[in-house]
Amino acid sequence: MTYSEAGFQIVLTGNVVEFSGKLEKSSYEKVDEFLRNIDQTVSAPMCILDLRQLLFLNSSGIRSLATFMLGSPKQFELRINPEITWQKESIPTLTYLKPNAICLAA
Repeated sequence: MTYSEAGFQIVLTGNVVEFSGKLEKSSYEKVDEFLRNIDQTVSAPMCILDLRQLLFLNSSGIRSLATFMLGSPKQFELRINPEITWQKESIPTLTYLKPNAICLAA
C-alpha cells in the first residue's frame, strides 16, 4: 500500500510503514484516512513506523501520528534518524502517550 503526494511518500510493507520526504501540509485528512486503513490492514500486533527518511513533519503531522497511535490497539516501534534534529527532539515525546505500547529505536 502506498500513499504519496508532491514531496512525500508513505509505504506499507508487511507491518512496516516507511515515511519519506517532507510532510508539511495544513490538512491531513487523506493522510489520516491512509493511516486508519493501515491500522485495519496490518494484522500483526506490532506496527513499525520508520521515520528515518522523513526530512520534515510539522505539528499537524505529529498530531496525526499521535492520533493514529492512540486510536490503535497495536504496539508501535518508532524508528528515527538521530542525525535529523527535529526527529531526535520531537519524536521521543510520543512514547509518553502510551508508554507500554510505543517504543523508540534509532
